[in-house]
Amino acid sequence: MYKVGIQRASYSAPRRLSTYQPIRFIQRLSSPELRSRFTDYFEKQGHTKVKSASLIPHNDKSLLFTNAGMVPFKEYFMKPDTAPFNAATSIQKCMRAGGKHNDLDNVGYTPRHHTFFEMLGNFSFGGYGKQEAIALAWRFLLEELELPISRLRVTVLESDEEGYQLWKKQGLPDEMIVRCGVEDNFWSMGDGEGPCGPCTEIFWDTMDDTLDERWLEIWNLVFMENYRTADGQLTKLPTPCIDTGMGLERMASVLQDKRNNFQVDQFQHLISGLREVLKKKNVQVSTSDDPTAHEKIIADHFRAMCFLISDGVVPSNIGRGYVLRRIIRRALRSAHQVGINEPFLTELYPHLLEGFVDGSYPDLTSRASSICNVIANEETTFLATLNRGLSLLNNIFLHPDHQKKKIISPDVAFQLYDTYGFPFDLTLIIAQEKGWTVDMKAVESLKEKQKAMGRESWKADNTLDKARLSEWRNMDILPQFTGYDHDLLHQESQILAVEATKKGKKTEVTLAIDPCPFYGLGGGQVPDSGTLTLANGSQWNVTDVFQPYEGGIALRVTPKEGTKNIEKRLEEDKEFLETGQLVRTLVDVDKRTGAEIHHTATHLLNAGLRAILKTDIVQAGSTVEPKKLRFDFTYGKPLTSSQLNSVEKWINDAAKQGGETHIHHMKLTEAVETGAIAAFSEKYGEMVRVIEVPGVSRELCGGTHVDNIHRLYPFKILNETSVAAGTRRIEAVAGASCIDWYQKTYEPVPDILKALRASSTKDAVSKLEKSMQQTRDIQKKLDMMTEKLATAGEVIVHPVETRLLDGTVPVRIHLIDTDLDASFMQKRANVLKETQAEYAHVLLSNNNIVVGVNTSKIREHTANSILRHVLKSVKGGGGGQAEYAQGRFTEAISNIKDIESKIVPALKAGV
Repeated sequence: MYKVGIQRASYSAPRRLSTYQPIRFIQRLSSPELRSRFTDYFEKQGHTKVKSASLIPHNDKSLLFTNAGMVPFKEYFMKPDTAPFNAATSIQKCMRAGGKHNDLDNVGYTPRHHTFFEMLGNFSFGGYGKQEAIALAWRFLLEELELPISRLRVTVLESDEEGYQLWKKQGLPDEMIVRCGVEDNFWSMGDGEGPCGPCTEIFWDTMDDTLDERWLEIWNLVFMENYRTADGQLTKLPTPCIDTGMGLERMASVLQDKRNNFQVDQFQHLISGLREVLKKKNVQVSTSDDPTAHEKIIADHFRAMCFLISDGVVPSNIGRGYVLRRIIRRALRSAHQVGINEPFLTELYPHLLEGFVDGSYPDLTSRASSICNVIANEETTFLATLNRGLSLLNNIFLHPDHQKKKIISPDVAFQLYDTYGFPFDLTLIIAQEKGWTVDMKAVESLKEKQKAMGRESWKADNTLDKARLSEWRNMDILPQFTGYDHDLLHQESQILAVEATKKGKKTEVTLAIDPCPFYGLGGGQVPDSGTLTLANGSQWNVTDVFQPYEGGIALRVTPKEGTKNIEKRLEEDKEFLETGQLVRTLVDVDKRTGAEIHHTATHLLNAGLRAILKTDIVQAGSTVEPKKLRFDFTYGKPLTSSQLNSVEKWINDAAKQGGETHIHHMKLTEAVETGAIAAFSEKYGEMVRVIEVPGVSRELCGGTHVDNIHRLYPFKILNETSVAAGTRRIEAVAGASCIDWYQKTYEPVPDILKALRASSTKDAVSKLEKSMQQTRDIQKKLDMMTEKLATAGEVIVHPVETRLLDGTVPVRIHLIDTDLDASFMQKRANVLKETQAEYAHVLLSNNNIVVGVNTSKIREHTANSILRHVLKSVKGGGGGQAEYAQGRFTEAISNIKDIESKIVPALKAGV
């Protein structure tokens, strides 16, 4: 740490203290020093230091990512009395890319916007109020950081007289306190109901009139003293709370005397590393202290992708995975712009770690191999198609017809996405650089129509009426889960809450019971099902179990006889479906047992893969069902048959030997220190549940499991596939389900042996291979005959000749024998367009149509345009390129009469 002198005789600024400022020294703190200075200060002031939560807000389905420091504390702001501390301080990882809060498009083009950033914050849940929050912040800035008061200003809500007076008590004159409206100085969690209140913001004078924003906001203090009701009314909260947020990168730019965030130490490590890579690849390097736009994009996006993968996000085409994919591919496109056309991103990883030498994010080090593997795989995949996609775009840019409008069509944008992996916003960026645009509304419409991106997986699948949900939470409806013990699957429970919701013509009934033996706590395990018997003997089926909020368990129920007369049953059972009534529970034991076998099997599969592959794989998801399991993990290439056999044998050997499953409850830090595997994407509390099979597996998990792993035998891997770049998927069966699979698989074997006249499966394989070789030989001869036939003279019927109405193109229509397949039609079309190049050729057979055009001779129309023209009059579909197109009619064209009555008029209808 050292100091840098700041001297300025005078400067032009609103509400300045005086025209002369004495020499002041600002502490120059590195980013690690700023982190420790902040948390140390607030710990000394009685705050509990809280570790950063995941970038995935597991208990908040309204958010794609954790986008502010207060997100992990939302529940405590709603119910301060449930907070385990009165005051807390944290340095929270945040992401603003995708969803409502999206800075992705601004990165690289402004001094401050980032996708990933760190938020310094201090919070109070009834521990202190507005006065102490202001005092704590002011003392930190003036005493800990020693910022000159003359370069600070504050804003308050224009109606917040208390806040205004509190700042005056800190010694600020009127000209340093600016009143603003609710659009600037009133904060709420969103547009709906919830805690909210006035805020005060602290600004720093950069003394740089060349910047768009000379006054830099460095800290926001929110006073949550109100509650906004559903109808927009504001009431006073009984327990006011405090939420403050300071962007680390912004404050570092102040303390390090930098004009923008990309010049601070964290980014300089990365950008220096990037420039080293550029030099190695003989690419011209900028020497400016201010990084170029592409350097900013690459550095910012690299940080973001590393932290996202560290928290368990893997590239995909939906939800968070798609945001990650966009970030990686935008970085690669910027690299392409500066001259890098090969994989390079992982070379930046050591430079990223230089910015976090204080160990504030240990996962970056412990998971380095997995993070780099995911990036390298995605990088290789995209670079393989990048040049082809850019070539397609360049052809569009050079096409005379498109140059008039300068618009990329939705079809082209979708092709770039679907075939070449271009995120839609990347296509838009490239277009805008050329002065073109993309009709994004039309793209969104096409995307929805094609369902190409699926449904965003982060949206809640199970939702109750919002107001009712808040009421359940506020009523402390927190059932005790007793389903770990099989002896308690059939027991007596009490109804805590009932909700009947009308959704269109459908009525849904949801219950909360205590104790609750039905599992629905996630972790990839399917929820339980079963029955509830009311006090009057009426039975209701439990069809779904889910967590409506942290600590809650809700059961979706329907009458045993079905939902047809559900309103009638509700009326009949009304007095027995009320809060306080008793019910008898019965969990489907067979379904639960199957799920337990396969859940424990996923743990052994995780351990087995690590043991055989000798690498730190990352679990990217799992589904545990009663009859099978699915396990996704990060790995750069397909597993060989030998590796799969070794993993399978490893698990079967462990299962045959057996071993009891031990359950431990311990602190998270202790669990990790003892080697327990934690899923990157899961959110864990201070105390965790560890499932251990000594010497075999040790993993954090809240699911249900077998008591001994011998119940997993036998175990069989059914298949191993790719689900995304760098992500593999294994599907497997275990225990009784595996025995069923073996029996069903063997069932046809005797018939196969009999049909092949084989004495054993080995003999059957030999005879089958011989038969397949004979088939290949016959197919080869058939292909040769088809080729000869395709190059012969007129085939079957003399062609019908016509001409398009505009008189430009003569057309020959060929009726092909129905015994000849589509392969023949394609070959015949290729022959005709070369030997009779002056004609466009239309080949017909049953419902099939093929068009061939030699574009070196015929320039007025293409095969695709002629096909589309025919399809305007004759119902069907299809498409193609300039020289070849194919399609199908809804009704067959079977003779000359059909050609003359349907095809010829269609061709002569005008183009």
